[in-house]
Amino acid sequence: MIYSNEPAALPIASYCYNRLDISSEVTIDVKPLEVDGYCYDDLTVEINNKLTQEDFLVAICHEMVHCSQYEQCKPADETEAYYLERKLYNGFLKTI
Repeated sequence: MIYSNEPAALPIASYCYNRLDISSEVTIDVKPLEVDGYCYDDLTVEINNKLTQEDFLVAICHEMVHCSQYEQCKPADETEAYYLERKLYNGFLKTI
């Protein structure tokens, strides 16, 4: 299940959730940040509310990869997150 204070985050977050086979609860909080996004090990995601639409969607993909990593008790791996963010983003675009 995914919860967010921003409804626009839900379609792509749901796509990533399913593609990454996440089963735990994820919370996405869109708010002012100094970075594009952040993911905590409790699967709480923060996304910068000042991003362009594309950057917003890519940031969600990136942080959802970290959610998957944390759920599997793995450390955050930026190499994997950067590699998968565009694959997820492009896959999502094909569904809309």
